[in-house]
Amino acid sequence: MGWLVRKLGGKLHQIDTFSPVCYIFGNILEEITVNVLALRQKIPTTYFDYQRLKTAITGQSNPRRLIGRLISQGFIIKIKKGLYVWGHGLNPEGYSPLVLANLIYGPSYISLESALAFYNLIPERVETLTSVTFKKNKSFSTPAGHFEYKHIHEDVYPAGVVLTGVHKQDSALIATPEKALLDTIALRVKQVAPQASLSDLLDADLRIDFTSFSQLKKERLYEYASLYRSGAVKQFINKLQQNNG
Repeated sequence: MGWLVRKLGGKLHQIDTFSPVCYIFGNILEEITVNVLALRQKIPTTYFDYQRLKTAITGQSNPRRLIGRLISQGFIIKIKKGLYVWGHGLNPEGYSPLVLANLIYGPSYISLESALAFYNLIPERVETLTSVTFKKNKSFSTPAGHFEYKHIHEDVYPAGVVLTGVHKQDSALIATPEKALLDTIALRVKQVAPQASLSDLLDADLRIDFTSFSQLKKERLYEYASLYRSGAVKQFINKLQQNNG
């Protein structure tokens, strides 16, 4: 049975092989053959690292070159160095950028605008997936989108972080709504105008509807806020206390 296979150089060639998922990479002098479905069965997870991929293709004389060919043909998507997901219909359920956000750079959790959008606290769609870390600020442009990581003090980091189902069987670390709001105030709002009301702050600076905000747990806000060194967070809490009378 003949099957079309793209070889090095970009031309399509027809070969006889035992399986439509047996691909040849290389040229006449040097060929690398891999059964892609068999490889997929060896790595049943959606997300995997270089070491796991290298172990799955053991026996190949040049695994790094084979991995490069699998990426160039679209069977594997390289998210960043050492982190991959399946492509070319090998992962019909897809992958979650929220899970990737945890894996690309860590320790980290999803917060700021991405978490606020996840909880429908802000109306607009968020293009950059935002996370918080106690490591240095970082950003990554990947085939799965743009990921941004903002530094926060290590004492603040663990409070209000939960493992949440985000896609099929996948889960990701994400801030609670209250923690996401305080992270946003601490990292995005430089200062709160003394004359601004709580409603003004939420609407103008944070684009959060006051009705949506009223559903948040105030005791959590007070608890988490005590951990921050941010003047904007302290000003926000003062206005919240004044508003509650």
